[in-house]
Amino acid sequence: MILRRPIEFFYCWLSLIAIFLSGCSSIEKNHRGVNRFYSARSVLKSWRRKAQEQSARLFDRLPKNPEVFYTPPEVIRSRGYPVEVHHITTDDGYILEIHRIPAQSSSGPKKAVFLQHGVLESSGTWLVNPSKRALPFLLADKSYDVWIGNFRGNRYSRRHVTLNPSETEFWKFSWDEIGNYDLPAVINYILKTTGQSKLSYIGHSLGCGTFFIAMVKHPELNSKIDIMVALAPLSSFAHFTTALFRFLAPLDRIIQTYLQMVGTWGWLDSEGFGDRFFNSLCGKTYTLANRCADVVRAFTGPNPSNNYDPTIVPVMIANVFRGTSVPVIAQFAQNFHAGETFQAYDYGPRENIMRYGSTRPMEYHLDQITAPIYVFSGGNDHIVTPLDVDWLLTQLKNMKGSTRIPEYNHGDFVWGTDVKDKLYDQVMALLPPPLTQFDGIESPGANQQEPSFYGAELLAAGQLVFFMPRLILKTSWAI
Repeated sequence: MILRRPIEFFYCWLSLIAIFLSGCSSIEKNHRGVNRFYSARSVLKSWRRKAQEQSARLFDRLPKNPEVFYTPPEVIRSRGYPVEVHHITTDDGYILEIHRIPAQSSSGPKKAVFLQHGVLESSGTWLVNPSKRALPFLLADKSYDVWIGNFRGNRYSRRHVTLNPSETEFWKFSWDEIGNYDLPAVINYILKTTGQSKLSYIGHSLGCGTFFIAMVKHPELNSKIDIMVALAPLSSFAHFTTALFRFLAPLDRIIQTYLQMVGTWGWLDSEGFGDRFFNSLCGKTYTLANRCADVVRAFTGPNPSNNYDPTIVPVMIANVFRGTSVPVIAQFAQNFHAGETFQAYDYGPRENIMRYGSTRPMEYHLDQITAPIYVFSGGNDHIVTPLDVDWLLTQLKNMKGSTRIPEYNHGDFVWGTDVKDKLYDQVMALLPPPLTQFDGIESPGANQQEPSFYGAELLAAGQLVFFMPRLILKTSWAI
């Protein structure tokens, strides 16, 4: 920090004097002639408070972070990692952009891990934290082949082979299309590109809900998943507790009809002016960053330990509003009304009959999912509440386990300051080892029921090869 103003020097020296004299004491005679014992600590208390207040005014400014305006590939590159940009065309014509951090080790092919963000976000949401606690970089440091997805309609996947984002038809998609088209296309593309038969999937929020849809609609995909790690997984929305949403949910039909009448089908993208506005609102001072974080926590839930770093708030806000469609948002309200269930988009009785053969939307039967799943949830999550997670756990039949972090809210799973120690270390322990062996069909250890025993056999064989010549020489000498 460089001090450029005389007032800054003055208050810094004043603070040093206060610290130096804090243990001293003295006796003085006041104007009435009465001796009064006092501590220099109490005398300088007001000085120190004024120094702190002035220091806060002078030094409250947040350090400027250029990553606020970076694309995810630019963030990855600026952190010193290699990056690739891939484009995938879905069966219904949407062009998705996914980002890859290829494994840096040259010791052989590495296991693919795919990360999928939640609603209104992008691949950048995984990159908000510093590298030492951002999951993609932690995985890359362990030599995994990291792939990060982007849902259709967000800033990086806003293309189509025939439609234009300015056309209403472009935005007519819900969770169902993301799960039915996007995720199968991405999973198959990654496996084809890497030559692997399976990958590990890590999803957050809607990144889990759309995974469930994909596994139900495309049962063959279940055998292509080593492990699915679900972070704050969205399914039932019956117990959503955010006050503003509960107030607006009964008005969802009216709001949706109005937005369609005025030609608004895209939802909440802060591109351009919005980025500059949010940066000026949340990115100038620590005080403003804390207020913006309070607004976010009003939706995601509290955390008693204030588990966030104010310096990343501008980057966090910049990566929250990356756009989606009105039907995607409306489906939250629909599932809230539906209670404890996980249902498809509700088009209204007439169109539901044409699409589902019933006046009501179809339900996704989660017990049909055979991919292995491990669930992490938060005790303070106001979006995916503990009650809704409890319902989900009763539906999944191939559960490998679940962990609830009592103090975590919905955002802590990607933005928390303690997320590495409390969550990501456990997540990475669930994944297959990064080093894999390719035969085009099987992934490493697929036929080994006891990997540790298999490793022991290799170790024993190596020891035998190493010590056998010595054993022969000793035996010959003895003879």
